Amino acid sequence: MSSEVQGALLRSEIEFGLNVLRQQNLDKSFVFSPASISFGLSLVHAAASGDTQSEIRDVLLRGSTDEQLENHMSNLLKQISKTMSKSTKIKVVNHAFCWDVYPIKEDYLKEINRLYNAGATPLDFIRKKKDSADAINKFIEENTEGLIKSNLTEKYIKEYLVVVYTNTIYFKARWLEQFFAHSTEKFDFHLSPESKRSIDFLQTHGHRSYSENEQFQVLHLRYLDKSFAMSIFLPKTRFGLKDALIKLTPSTILKLLSTETSKYMMIKIPKWKIESSIDLEKTLKALGVVRSFDIFNPDFTKLADDLHGLTKMDHLATIEVNEQGTTAAAATILRLRGGGIPPEPIDFTADHPFLFIITKDMHPIFVGLHY
Repeated sequence: MSSEVQGALLRSEIEFGLNVLRQQNLDKSFVFSPASISFGLSLVHAAASGDTQSEIRDVLLRGSTDEQLENHMSNLLKQISKTMSKSTKIKVVNHAFCWDVYPIKEDYLKEINRLYNAGATPLDFIRKKKDSADAINKFIEENTEGLIKSNLTEKYIKEYLVVVYTNTIYFKARWLEQFFAHSTEKFDFHLSPESKRSIDFLQTHGHRSYSENEQFQVLHLRYLDKSFAMSIFLPKTRFGLKDALIKLTPSTILKLLSTETSKYMMIKIPKWKIESSIDLEKTLKALGVVRSFDIFNPDFTKLADDLHGLTKMDHLATIEVNEQGTTAAAATILRLRGGGIPPEPIDFTADHPFLFIITKDMHPIFVGLHY
């Protein structure tokens, strides 16, 4: 695959994350993993044919072919999965929980295992609804190191349920240059001109990676594994985050991520923890994934015959940022029914709402807003 095609696919990957972001309430803190959602949808894409498959492809990676999407997501999974050290841990797990008596096509299970290393577990969705829900909850909790507490109940296991897809991502990494705990201090974080709250801020100074344009100052904080970074997009206009997000484009994000330079800086950023739960059905329908949720028209014949559409898609995520580094996790659940002398320092004081993105070689793994 040429570098030009790879660049276009990365731009489409960022565009998907930006589109999901804009469908959320932009007046409060939240976090999500575009990578987790994309891997979950990739399992559904592999089951689909015709217009059902095309809709998923065009929302996930606009401008790609089905083969390019499969190769891109498969390669991203391999790229992420290579990362494992004492300082950095990231684990991505794809899985399909299948109704044990339904004739799922063996070729499909082999394909999602080949592309996405996805396993499959048969469950009795009819006679053992509670046991099935408990098994899925346990799987999610274990694969996110207990950070995601999934609370599916037997009511979730609906009649004619055929497959429950899950994707989990767990990420824990130490900063390349840690913040000192004795420098952590309470300051006001301003949510709006009329509203503020006192929270802990991490503080440091020195040379750090930095970029900017007319709308944003961007601080890039590297982890010990330098292929990972957290980029904080701080609007230059105070309380101008919503307006700046409307103007933000994938190309602008890529430019800000790729044009960083080392600057002497005075840094003050919040210490934070955010937990979010997103019902993705409304979001994905707004973005153009419609047939997959249609009870009458979906085409999932690669998975099984006589299937209906997706009935629900949930996404859970959490992130914690402190002096040592970052811990984050996400889970996506899809349900398919049958049927020298330092220069003047740059001041980077993140005391008003901002956007943050955690990347692996510029691939967006986690995205969120801090209020």
